Amino acid sequence: MRTRLPLSLAALLAASPVCAQSSPPQDLRDQRYCEVLVGARGSYFPHELVVYNTIGLNDCPQFLWSKVTIARVEAESRAHFVRLNGPRHWTIDAFVGSELLNPSVRSFGGLAMREAGVLHLGFRDFLSQRPYAEHTVARRTTELFKAGLPVFQLLDSEGEVFFMQSYSLQVDPRQTMDSLPALAQRLRIPRGWSFRVVTLKIDYLLEAAGGQATVVQDELLNTYQKSAAKAGDEL
Repeated sequence: MRTRLPLSLAALLAASPVCAQSSPPQDLRDQRYCEVLVGARGSYFPHELVVYNTIGLNDCPQFLWSKVTIARVEAESRAHFVRLNGPRHWTIDAFVGSELLNPSVRSFGGLAMREAGVLHLGFRDFLSQRPYAEHTVARRTTELFKAGLPVFQLLDSEGEVFFMQSYSLQVDPRQTMDSLPALAQRLRIPRGWSFRVVTLKIDYLLEAAGGQATVVQDELLNTYQKSAAKAGDEL
């Protein structure tokens, strides 16, 4: 019997770094990308998922992405668990100092991808599938948000600030960068939370402290990472 990986788990790796330190892409804002998550056979649920994505290789053209199916990837990879994550668009501007985990290029249905990382899952991840639930993802990333450009943020009831990393076309394919400010009226955020758009006065670096990032997503599968900023800070 095939076990289905909840879609929201796939979106937790929506900001996996795949950029060479020597020539990192410095204009990621609103670039489109896709991911394929592949798990091994032989377990009741996928404890580890290898994440492949198109970052730095292509913009996940629809005519190729439409050929990438779960059944095809399962057959090509001899994998028991497969999840497709995308298309998505970045709302960050760049990764800083990130390195390629694996420079080898692999093709899924003719779509070139590289290995971005490994998502480690536990029972808690399967039990907490509601929007706005926090999940911890192992990653070593520093993301740049440039001054003078808008950033999209969730603020929780404790004043913690989450920066949107990417928006998804999976639930609402009509989403665009220009439509994101209207999320304040669209999202069903928890009591005490808020959504806001901020134009940064200076560059902001969002780090995964200690090799771990705390990530949430809204009901549209847009993904946000917790920052060190607080609600009252001037950004």
